[in-house]
Amino acid sequence: MTQGWGKIRQAASYAGVSTRTMRDWLKMGLKHSRVRGCILIKFADIDTYLELCTANNNTEDLIDQIVKECLK
Repeated sequence: MTQGWGKIRQAASYAGVSTRTMRDWLKMGLKHSRVRGCILIKFADIDTYLELCTANNNTEDLIDQIVKECLK
């Protein structure tokens, strides 16, 4: 786990996703702070968010759920 905070691009790189996906995660509840218009995400919060999204059953079900949320 990396300590500290990053902007959207850094956070997306840390998580191995696109900046668009990172913005979607923010809309879906990923904790973040806004300082003078700059969005900052704590790397530890990304790890926590991903742990909460871990599929215990079928990964396909999780993907379907995320896609449905993105299409709303």
